Amino acid sequence: MKHHSPLILLIMLHLILQGALMRTFAQKNGEITFSNRMINPSDPSGMITEFKAGDPIYGMAFFDKSFAAAVGKASASKIPVEVFIYELKAPLYDYQEPSEMQLITGTLTVSGAALQKNYLPVDIVPAGDQVTAYGNPDLAYKKFGPKFDGPVKFAERLSQLEAGEHEIIVKLNANYEFFAEGRFKIKGDNYAAYQGMAETLNQSADNIKSQGTTMPKSARSDKPLEGEMIAAFKASQTYRDRVKGEVLRVVIIDPDWMIRRNQLTGVILHRYIRAAIAVKNSDGSCTLWQNVTFQQDYYGDKFQATKFDGIGDPLKLPCENVQK
Repeated sequence: MKHHSPLILLIMLHLILQGALMRTFAQKNGEITFSNRMINPSDPSGMITEFKAGDPIYGMAFFDKSFAAAVGKASASKIPVEVFIYELKAPLYDYQEPSEMQLITGTLTVSGAALQKNYLPVDIVPAGDQVTAYGNPDLAYKKFGPKFDGPVKFAERLSQLEAGEHEIIVKLNANYEFFAEGRFKIKGDNYAAYQGMAETLNQSADNIKSQGTTMPKSARSDKPLEGEMIAAFKASQTYRDRVKGEVLRVVIIDPDWMIRRNQLTGVILHRYIRAAIAVKNSDGSCTLWQNVTFQQDYYGDKFQATKFDGIGDPLKLPCENVQK
């Protein structure tokens, strides 16, 4: 019989126990576990249940089947998941039970390959350079106004916590049912650091999203019309108030003019056409202005000069993508 040294035996025992713990861990169906660093789902080590104010907070929900099957939507192409964050509040009287006070919620849309994984990343307050929430198209939060949903809003809400210790509960809901839950404690004298982290995350999400932004394909090549568009655009009050900057490129996105008529008489009122316009801002960044509309009024049996009519939402555009 072959004998091993005590050190080797200890190492072997450690590896066996570690493997058993990992298997046990992965089998906790519907549990959300947490860490202060990005979690590797194939090696979910370093999990913690206590955080200090200002720590990054990552979560990972594990299932005994694919995520889509776990929520009863195995054939879905995308699944909206509501992320609920609660605080466990102590009762006023001894005979009462603790209560869950909702702090905030956000909606994560899960699609693509993420549907078939047996885990789901749940970023609570990730570091700005290590995120799954905004860097993966299969795990998407929408942007409302200037701010993204999800971790940006979660961080803002945590920044409002009062000094002391708080027990936080995270629940995931899909198909009108909670399917995963986890909890952690967080302690600190001041939670204001999370406001700064929220701003960093929002900027990071904007930068990530903008990297894939390019100019739309041209549907019409018409240099004289493009020149008229630039002149009309720069003469508008919208350009002076909102856009400013240097016009770098105009792309006409409609193949031809579209006619508007009076609904009762059928008389031609004007014709319109849309373009996308890239502008270089004073700080050196670039912006893509979408759906910029131009029109030509119809008088005396002919169309008049091109004039600016309206503008769509702006997108951040990497300047190197202007000519792509």
